[in-house]
Amino acid sequence: MDDASWRIALSVARAAEHCGCLEPSDWPDVAVSMLLEGNEDPEIAELAGLSRQATGWDTEPLVAAACERHEVSAADPDESTDLVARLMADDLRARPAAVTAPMIRLLARLAPPDFTSDLASRCFSVEEYLDCGCVQVDPDFEAELRQLPTLRLAASIVEALARPLRSTLPTSQPPHGHHEH
Repeated sequence: MDDASWRIALSVARAAEHCGCLEPSDWPDVAVSMLLEGNEDPEIAELAGLSRQATGWDTEPLVAAACERHEVSAADPDESTDLVARLMADDLRARPAAVTAPMIRLLARLAPPDFTSDLASRCFSVEEYLDCGCVQVDPDFEAELRQLPTLRLAASIVEALARPLRSTLPTSQPPHGHHEH
């Protein structure tokens, strides 16, 4: 991967952190996938060597140094949501989910508590109705989300970055019927 690809990968990771779907304990897996794709940054190597009990105190200085090296700055909430949405679209194209409207389900998790992203807020407002007949959810909305432009990252990096958020998806289709959140 070239420097532009590392910049994108780190930008997506930072966006996922900002959205609350990448914890410090997820960094070792992400860093291992980066190493396997050819990243030679000493900070990435050190992150890869951390345990799953790593905290932000352990990861933040290393991540900040890697981001500085690749000139990655913090994204605003809308940009962060867009990057995570593109990541999840790439992941679902590679590994389809067993539930209807997985993009809406995933992006709805990014809205609370601040509702600072229009896209995440839109997903949040329709997610409640995915498994009931109360309201017809626009089927084109999910299709539009699945067609977001690719990040062009290696599959192993996409999977490592997407794993924490994807783990929030139901493993099977929820029963049909209205239920309160």
